[in-house]
Amino acid sequence: MRRIIFFITVLLISGAGTKLFSQVNKFQALYLINFTKNIDWGSENITIGVVGNTKTLIELESLVAKYPNISLRKIAGTESIDNCQMIFLPSAQSRNFELIQGKIGSLPIVLVSEDESLASKGAEIAFFMEGNKLKFTLNKSALSGAGVEVGEKLFSIGKVIN
Repeated sequence: MRRIIFFITVLLISGAGTKLFSQVNKFQALYLINFTKNIDWGSENITIGVVGNTKTLIELESLVAKYPNISLRKIAGTESIDNCQMIFLPSAQSRNFELIQGKIGSLPIVLVSEDESLASKGAEIAFFMEGNKLKFTLNKSALSGAGVEVGEKLFSIGKVIN
């Protein structure tokens, strides 16, 4: 009997974790769309590049259909990043951070990482969890170096580092 209760508990917990993780992907996609509304690249048309396979890309695909000025590009490796205004780097691709950052150079591209530790290494924006809430860090000096204008609204709701 104890084994059955333990097994059911494990299933319930893992199911809740999967649901929470799915919600995180959905909120990441929503944040990425909203970042495009609060960052000015000097262009109306915005391309969000997504490195590798991620559930956030699937969520973005359904959202982007509602925004004719936003397009998506799936990035395998580091090709085609120069045509993007924003790049989303999932934590599974964090090993490519320095390579991608080197390709970005001084281009006006905002790198958004799923790995919070990359904000202190030069990513302009990084997601993190606080309790069960998705939040983000803004690297003010990296954003300034990217040559984009960021609305005060983002600075008021994000965690700002220099």
